Amino acid sequence: MKTFLCYNAGMRKIVDIILILGFLLVDFLFFHDILKSGEVITLPQYLTGVLSIPVFVISVQSLLKK
Repeated sequence: MKTFLCYNAGMRKIVDIILILGFLLVDFLFFHDILKSGEVITLPQYLTGVLSIPVFVISVQSLLKK
């Protein structure tokens, strides 16, 4: 059986870059909301910020690995 989507080194780099950029965008929007007066920060916003740290670490390690 053929697989149409092969998860090779090139695909892994693309996924890592998309994860990093996606979480940077979400974190930017989160911190942008913090700076607004009267905004309430929700639990999902905090969890996204906490989750972004291991995603950054794993993605950067994968990108820097030979």
